[in-house]
Amino acid sequence: MRVVFDTNIFISALLFPGGRAEEALLRVIEGKDQLLVSRPLIHELVGVLAKKFSRNREELAHVATCPKLQSWFVPGGG
Repeated sequence: MRVVFDTNIFISALLFPGGRAEEALLRVIEGKDQLLVSRPLIHELVGVLAKKFSRNREELAHVATCPKLQSWFVPGGG
């Protein structure tokens, strides 16, 4: 199944283990679902994590360019 997460789902999955958001992310990691991601969404996620959760924006941007994440981008998605 193809899925799209908004920023809140990513944050919930990463910061609050045991919930439905983490379950959804694990389904993607396990290859059960296909996650579709756009570059604007990743930029928003990096910004929110940097601002609200005191994370280093440069380090987060480095993670956002990892090959596995890049393979999830929707063609033409920004």
